[in-house]
Amino acid sequence: MSELVNIKAYLNQLPATILKLLEVEPPTNQIPKPIDFIIEKYAGIKRVSINLIDNFGLFEITYFKPRFIITNSEVMVLLSTKNPYTLGVLHQMMFGGFEVEPNGFHFLKYLNAHDKNSCFIGREKDLKRYDGGTFSQLKDSDMNTWIESAKVINNYDLTWMHYLDFENLHKQQQRLKQRTPEELIEKLILRTDKWIKTNYKQLRPGSLMIILGDHGRSKLDFEYSGKIAQWREASVPIAVFIAK
Repeated sequence: MSELVNIKAYLNQLPATILKLLEVEPPTNQIPKPIDFIIEKYAGIKRVSINLIDNFGLFEITYFKPRFIITNSEVMVLLSTKNPYTLGVLHQMMFGGFEVEPNGFHFLKYLNAHDKNSCFIGREKDLKRYDGGTFSQLKDSDMNTWIESAKVINNYDLTWMHYLDFENLHKQQQRLKQRTPEELIEKLILRTDKWIKTNYKQLRPGSLMIILGDHGRSKLDFEYSGKIAQWREASVPIAVFIAK
């Protein structure tokens, strides 16, 4: 993680930032302006691959230390937001705020309307709510999302993969009393880190990978205590940038 640059920004600046990177002028009269540092650093990239991971933020990257992400991170943006949970993050990414399509803006619709193509891979309920008519692939598990990602990441200007196995697995394991949520989150993050590594190897030069994290679907009761509990409570969503 040497020479990692840490900056702070608002979550709702990411849509304009990604549009600008893909040489689409963002409608800054409708959504917040882009993050200038990211625009300057990654000027000239040809495609963007977004990996949204539930239950992944500043605490998890520093506590669980996913090897590929830690080793290859170039910039980590600490994201300020009033709602760090999954639907809040998706809402702000797609609409640039908490209103539904304010002034008609929808991130993927806007991108597609300006001659860029995109692919959104995730669960049915999220695709129905957020895909905006873009090409989407419904997958019922993270494994299937990852398998599909290998087929599409070099074929679109923007690919978006959403990893969210925790929600269903946590419910199952609560019934079976097999794992604590902390153990499950660690397992899923380290597993997804390996998948993202293989995606990176497959990406063509000129690509930018963004690993985006949120606090999951809802607030959880963790068993952390003392300083670790305080650290987790203060955690914020992050966006990690890795260029190829």
